[in-house]
Amino acid sequence: MKNTAGDLAATLERADAFLDSLALPTEIGYKVKLILEEMLTNIVKYAFSDEEAHRVGVGLIADDTELTLEFVDDGHPFDPLAVPQPRLKNSILQCREGGLGIHLVRQTADAMAYRRDEDKNIVTVTVRIDRNLDA
Repeated sequence: MKNTAGDLAATLERADAFLDSLALPTEIGYKVKLILEEMLTNIVKYAFSDEEAHRVGVGLIADDTELTLEFVDDGHPFDPLAVPQPRLKNSILQCREGGLGIHLVRQTADAMAYRRDEDKNIVTVTVRIDRNLDA
């Protein structure tokens, strides 16, 4: 996808269709959609300081036990695992902007990894699939 709001929306729609085809338990589908939206929104909004078009790679691979998401961009080096935990207030409305999306992704994912390779950020996020959740 390109780093635009239009491509972001189109990519999320395609991902929804793919996830629906997997017949995942509702909770797992929700987790994966949250991760996709938060990660891609952060990349589109914050990864690039210029107004140029950039390609953002998004991959989803599923097997019987887990779903793996991979995000690749050539933006500023950014390790989401190095972001400090936000100071949570009594209400989410009292929290200052920034860091909550990454926090939600880290809390939702079963595993997360980051590496910088050839001027690219590569983030891999894994969600375990428990087919007994909707039972």
